[in-house]
Amino acid sequence: MTVTIPTELPAWQRHLKTQGMSAIAVTAALLSILAVWQIAVLVGNRVPSPVQTVERLVSEAAIGELWHNLAISMNRFVLGLVLALVVGAVIGVLMGMSKLADLAFSDLNAAALAIPAVIWALLTTMWFGFGWLTPVVTVFLSGLPFVIVNIAKATRAVPADLVLMARSFGVPRGHILRHIVAPAVAGSTVAAVRFAIMSAWNGLLLAEWFGSTSGVGWRSRYWYDANQLDGFFAWVLVFILLLVIADLVLLGPIERYATRWRSA
Repeated sequence: MTVTIPTELPAWQRHLKTQGMSAIAVTAALLSILAVWQIAVLVGNRVPSPVQTVERLVSEAAIGELWHNLAISMNRFVLGLVLALVVGAVIGVLMGMSKLADLAFSDLNAAALAIPAVIWALLTTMWFGFGWLTPVVTVFLSGLPFVIVNIAKATRAVPADLVLMARSFGVPRGHILRHIVAPAVAGSTVAAVRFAIMSAWNGLLLAEWFGSTSGVGWRSRYWYDANQLDGFFAWVLVFILLLVIADLVLLGPIERYATRWRSA
């Protein structure tokens, strides 16, 4: 009697299998969304159909509004998010490694977490008026507390014995941060970016809605004020698609790369 011992699939086959499952999941999600949307069209009174929404989006692209406003919003978003990531990472590591810094920032950051993005959008509009600074600061303030709390939590989880051993052997503080702390917080950094992107993107939309004359949020309000729901839905669709694409194309691969050592 011959016994066949199962062997592990080669890496390329595992990769293809994972990619296939991801494609199936994305397809199923899209079909579910389209089905629910079509049901809403049939049941609702003024809900535009997917075809009407896409046609409006195509017309927006034809007159140059789509790419122009999208580029403006992305510039604002990237600037605010990068600032939030840099400042949040510094404060988070300080809170995780220093009890004094933790006491100084923990309550303040908890309060910032409780403030919704719409409040930041309204406050920055009153502070800075209509201009590029309003959405950038809103993105920064909306994403910052999520970065801080995730980085601080991951830094605290770094084995203290490992850090103490490195210090006892005279390892410089910069090397400890680079070779011990940074790999340990890599996965949580991606999680922090995910939460920050969701909150900051909402903040950007609201800031442009209330305090801007350009961008995705402003164009959404333009069609809302014009009582044209197909135009409003078209820009909401752009808003959602950008989040989904960023998560699938950018954040997913980065997370797998940052946490590859866990499955090594």
